Formats: sequence, C-alpha cells, structure tokens
Amino acid sequence: MGVSHYRERGLQVIVAGGGRVGRETAALMTAYGHQVTIIEQDPRIARAHADGNDDATLVQGNAMERGTLLSVGIEGADIVLALTEDEDTNIEICRQAAELAPEARRITRSHRPPAATGDPDAVDAFIFPERAGARVAVGRALGAPIQPVTNLSTRFEIVEIEAEPDAPAVGQSLAELDLPAKATVITDLATEHIADGDMVIEPGGQYLVAIRPDAVDDLKGLFRHRP
Repeated sequence: MGVSHYRERGLQVIVAGGGRVGRETAALMTAYGHQVTIIEQDPRIARAHADGNDDATLVQGNAMERGTLLSVGIEGADIVLALTEDEDTNIEICRQAAELAPEARRITRSHRPPAATGDPDAVDAFIFPERAGARVAVGRALGAPIQPVTNLSTRFEIVEIEAEPDAPAVGQSLAELDLPAKATVITDLATEHIADGDMVIEPGGQYLVAIRPDAVDDLKGLFRHRP
C-alpha cells in the first residue's frame, strides 16, 4: 500500500471501536496508506471481523484500560479515534490517550456539544451522529491543509486545500494557474463564490477542489510553500 496522498508519511492510527463506523474508518485509513490497529472490547464482534480487515490489525480488549493501549503501541500513535457507540467511553479513551500519547491527534464520537462532555481539552475534534461516518472521521483526523471531504460515484474526490503563504499558486488567477488536468477548483470557501477564471488564489485561502486522487500531489505542489 502506498503512502497517503493526503500526508507525506504513513501514520500510526488506533481506532477504538470495531463497529461499522470504526471498521469503515479503518478501511479508509489503510486505503490511504496508514497503519491501523482496531481495538474492540466485545469478543463476538472481534471474532466475527477478525478476518475482514486484511490491512488493519484487530485486537480484542478494553480501550479504556491503560494496559490495552500500551499493548498496541499508543505511545507511537499519530492519531487516536474513539468511535464506540458510548460517548463517555470515548471521552475516557481520549483522556487516557492524552496522557500516554500527548502529541497524538484525538478524535471522539459524541452526541453532545464539546462543553457538555466535561473534558473537551482531551479531545482535538468531535464528530456527531448526524455527521459521523467513516469519511468525516478520516477528514477530521487528517486535518489541514488538505483532507478528503467525500467520495463521489466517479473516480473523483472533493478535497479542501489551503493556499499557504508564498505558495506558487498565490496571487494567480485560475485562468493563469497551471492546474493539473484532473483538477477543477469549485469555490473559495471564505466567499462561497463559484470559481471562474478571474478568481485569484489568496494566501491562507481555503478552496474546494474536485480532483482525481492521482493528481493530489501536483495540486499540493501549487498550494503549499516550497522551501
């Protein structure tokens, strides 16, 4: 599996919860080239899906327990996604992760706004039932400057990308910009204007782009600073 188009290196990812959202999130993360371990407490679920995640490691255990998290290498994790159906369990998992892997990005599935959870500082991003799903979880986990928003029924994806200061694209209009042939800017997210040839790429601006995954590296070359 190749390294993700959306990050420069493979990430170590821990997914707590082997239900539908957890398994689909793990599948997407592995598709993007990341190393994924799923922790599922229910032995029946763990056994039922032990052979269904060829690119992810599934471990039966309690992700709220320090020993379980240490056994799957949480100290080296880049991302921890707490995606069980119980929000209190998810918050506790993030608390444990904050202590054991303070540099890891922590994402939790919740039914309440962050202030109602009691410990929002342990969580970097919340996902909610009406928006929860594998694609949203992956997008929140990968973060800026570029993340997948959704899959289309075609080979294209919709991505959000930030124009870094001093990037080659900054200051150019779309008519002047040599975009990859497999990419089209849809809108400037700040103004929500539909893109046309007169739209100028602004430093720090965020843009919605339809693109083929194999052209993402070329897009990043235009929108990110070159040392």
